[in-house]
Amino acid sequence: MSLSRSWLRVDSEIPHSCHPNYKGQHPELRKRIKDFQQKILCSANEIQGLDQSILVDPRRLHFTIGVMALSTTESPDNPDAPQSRTISEAIALLYSLAPEINQITRQPVLLTLDKMGVLKTKGQQAGVLYVGPSDESSENASKVNLIFNLLTQRFRQEGFISDPFRPAVLHCTLINASHRKPRRIPRAFSYREIFGLATVDTTSAAPADPEQSHQLSASVPSPAPADRAIRVDFGTWLASEIQLCKMGSHGPENEYVSCASIPLGGN
Repeated sequence: MSLSRSWLRVDSEIPHSCHPNYKGQHPELRKRIKDFQQKILCSANEIQGLDQSILVDPRRLHFTIGVMALSTTESPDNPDAPQSRTISEAIALLYSLAPEINQITRQPVLLTLDKMGVLKTKGQQAGVLYVGPSDESSENASKVNLIFNLLTQRFRQEGFISDPFRPAVLHCTLINASHRKPRRIPRAFSYREIFGLATVDTTSAAPADPEQSHQLSASVPSPAPADRAIRVDFGTWLASEIQLCKMGSHGPENEYVSCASIPLGGN
C-alpha cells in the first residue's frame, strides 16, 4: 500500500490529464502575478530573506480546502492494520457532494483579490505572503466559504481529514519560505518592502471572462491584523471548479496534477 498526500482546492484549471479540451489558467491573472513577482525580484537585494525559490509559480496558485493522506490501493493483507482511505474513495465522496454544492450556487463564483497579507510572522518577518478577498462577507466569498465548510465537514466526518479544525480564511499564497532551496530550516523574509511594491504595482485588472479560467488558494489561519494586511488590486476572477490534486505533483506546464474535479455551479 502506498500513501500520497492529496488536497481539495477551488480552481478552474482543467489539467491535460483529465480533460482533453484544455484551456488553462486565466492568462491575465498569470501575467499580473508574474509581473509583480518580477518586480519583487528586481528589489531582492533590498528585501531580507527573499530569493526566487520561495516565489510560487503562477501556474500553481490555488485555494486549499483540506489536506489528506490517501492510499492508492486497499490493503487486505493485514486487516488489523489501521485502514487508510483511498484515492478512489475520496473521488467518490467528492462526486457525491456535487448536488449539495449546486444548492449553494448554480454558477461559478467571482472572487476579488484585493487584500495582501502575511502569515507566520515574527516582527517584520513572515513565512507566507498571500492575496485574497478583503470582504469575506460578500455574496461570492460567502458562497465559497459555505462550500469549504461543507467539504471539510463531510471529508472530516468520513475520516479523510484528521487535522484539527480551524476556520478557513480565503487566501492565495504568492510567497512561501518553506519552499526555499536548497532545503534547510525555512528562513522568513521581510514583507514591508513587498507591501510597498504592491501598493504601487497593482493597478486596473481585466474583468473576469467566463470563457477563460484561473487558479486561486486558501488555507486556515486567523485574519491578519491591520498592520499585516493591505488593500491591493489584483483583479476579480472566476472560480469554476473544485479539484482533488496530488501534492507535490507537476503537470506539463508545472500545474498541480488533478485526480478528479467537479464544476462549481454545475457548469
